[in-house]
Amino acid sequence: MRHEPAEATSITEYFQWLGVKTGSNISTGLTQVSPADLHKPDVWHNFCLGLFKHMMESVKGLLKKQERQQPFGDALENIPAYVGFSVLKNAYREITPWQGKEMHNRGGSISAVLQSAL
Repeated sequence: MRHEPAEATSITEYFQWLGVKTGSNISTGLTQVSPADLHKPDVWHNFCLGLFKHMMESVKGLLKKQERQQPFGDALENIPAYVGFSVLKNAYREITPWQGKEMHNRGGSISAVLQSAL
């Protein structure tokens, strides 16, 4: 059992006593940010969904402009399955609600597939 210090003169001193390193981070100086509210998996998931959706809309617009939609779809569908990566059951144009696993699997391969399609 750990013994709590009798008195800590500051939060920094208390964290040092606990062995927690303090320093500057992304929220340092942001007075309206509560550290307790930073870890929100649901918010992060929604952010990633929005980012992926925006990226796919941009890719689809570029492919349509370049008339390369079919080669992109073919290249994306022909990526073989391997450990940690599963193949799509439908064509990418048919997937409207992208699930987390689909986003994770395709997010890392989009740039390579886009390069091969263009």
